[in-house]
Amino acid sequence: MTKYITEILDELNEDPAKITHYKDAFAVKTVFQYAYNPELKFKLPPGAPPFKPDPAPIGMSPANFYQQVKKLYIFMREDISNVRREQLFIQLLEGLNPAEAAIVIAIKDQDLTPLYPNLTRQFAVDAGFVAPLVEEVKQDSKSE
Repeated sequence: MTKYITEILDELNEDPAKITHYKDAFAVKTVFQYAYNPELKFKLPPGAPPFKPDPAPIGMSPANFYQQVKKLYIFMREDISNVRREQLFIQLLEGLNPAEAAIVIAIKDQDLTPLYPNLTRQFAVDAGFVAPLVEEVKQDSKSE
């Protein structure tokens, strides 16, 4: 049985070394790329929008993260009005389990650490999911 993204991120937060099991998992790569690559910033306001969380237990919601992950690019598009982009985002959140919706909101805000303190940008860089920022590369070369 496939683990939910929440279970995978919980597992990685407890033991970051387990990332080797998920290096090739599309959804896991995508989470870290959107969460920590400044070029993949969503064109949405910060924080949680007003939405009605789905009351169903995980696995019983109308959708799940794996079904919705391929739609995340929509929230970076320039050809959609801000209002429509926000409507689509709210619709996506309302179809997910609240725990998965919280992950999507954290991805939008480009910071998973409030939910998963050990899953930092540096973790994503070390795992090879995102490139180091130019400032980080300059600091590393100065310290050598």
